[in-house]
Amino acid sequence: MIVTVGSICLDTTRTPFKTAEEVLGGSGCYFSLASSLFTETGLIGVIGTDFPETYRSTLEQRLDLRGLEVKEGRTFRFDSSFGYDLGVRTANKTELNVFGDWDPVVPDEYRDAEYLYLGNVGPEQQLHVLDQMKEPKLTVADTIEYWIVNQKDSLIEVLSRVNGAVLNDEEVRHLCDTTNIITGARKIMDWGTDFVIVKKGEHGATLFTKDTIFPTCSFPLEEISDPTGAGDSFAGGFMGHIARRGDSSNQTYREAVIYGNIMGSYVVERFSVERLLSLTIHDIEGRYRIYREMVQF
Repeated sequence: MIVTVGSICLDTTRTPFKTAEEVLGGSGCYFSLASSLFTETGLIGVIGTDFPETYRSTLEQRLDLRGLEVKEGRTFRFDSSFGYDLGVRTANKTELNVFGDWDPVVPDEYRDAEYLYLGNVGPEQQLHVLDQMKEPKLTVADTIEYWIVNQKDSLIEVLSRVNGAVLNDEEVRHLCDTTNIITGARKIMDWGTDFVIVKKGEHGATLFTKDTIFPTCSFPLEEISDPTGAGDSFAGGFMGHIARRGDSSNQTYREAVIYGNIMGSYVVERFSVERLLSLTIHDIEGRYRIYREMVQF
């Protein structure tokens, strides 16, 4: 089983072509719905009493929700906009609500899980989850610029205690005070991780280990509806493949990066998590084969 802690959100996403109001989102939802296509996934998160029952039912159909907490109050909400290139997000309004002072609790049934993904929550919350786990085989952490600016020391402590980090290129540059992502990735590994994955949006992702660099391209798409959740879905595909294979070889890690790219390419085709709900493992394997044929030379 993969266990993840992350946000559960009601997103309002605005693009020049469409606006989707209060749709299901959040790092925990995107990651877990993607990884659940590969293996059983348990989600640790918090929602308010106003969370739509239809969305809860959607999550229950695919996920183990023993880690879901319901608190009196309003669910986390995030309102953002994209321009015509769909490459840069502008945050319009953030309402943390019950997510703001949430203290995640790991159910007893999750504590001996082999795979743990620390999604976009505060570093102190990530450390609290780590303290409650026994000995996961693989632990990977994500973050965002907000935590880099406001809780950098705690974030570095998180990175010293996990096997891997999944960050975008701007986050690596900011966190490591460098213009070069290779230098930044090596610095993060010096803090304690075994590997770093640097996401570069439509330009793919690069896997860095102590001895190797594995650059990959994204899967080419003619139409993109909503880039929200692409990075978390990437991470879900990456960890989902590793968990189903059950090994940590360099070959499996490289395959996992490609599966991450594939999951990211699917989720952006529709708004919210809609594409992840209609997707099958057969679809994923088909696009993986196309990808392999595309990059062979």
